[in-house]
Amino acid sequence: MTAEENELRFTRVFDAPREIVFKCMTDPDHLAHFWGPAGTSAPREQISVDVRPGGVFSTVMVNDRDGSRYATHAVYDEVRPPELLSWTETHSGMKVVTQFLALGPDRTEVRIHQRYVPEAFMAPEAQAGFSTSLDRLAAHLEHVERPFPRTPPDTATPE
Repeated sequence: MTAEENELRFTRVFDAPREIVFKCMTDPDHLAHFWGPAGTSAPREQISVDVRPGGVFSTVMVNDRDGSRYATHAVYDEVRPPELLSWTETHSGMKVVTQFLALGPDRTEVRIHQRYVPEAFMAPEAQAGFSTSLDRLAAHLEHVERPFPRTPPDTATPE
């Protein structure tokens, strides 16, 4: 991490195909299930996504306890389905690059690199909160219908 850019990196492996993980990160119907840290919600009617370079991503997170609201507004810089999303938050200047790497048919590694992170988000508590949104994504992925059955574990029996 460099002091000038306030960088953060997060990596998480999900038990789901890359195409589905990418779709969950770009479809408002999915985002409403996990966007934001534990203790917040993201009402579907307040999520707007136009997944193309120059397209806008906006959402409002609501604190479940006191109702306070946190708006996010970003513009996509680069979109390469299902491997890369890059955007810049218009209110903070934070740049986010998310890579989706297939680790086989049913596993995906997501690498998130944030630059120019606002000082408040650099705190360990904020980083822990961000990690809970990835936990929520993992839980959501368990319930997302797949276009084909998951690959079963190797259950071959010796002859």
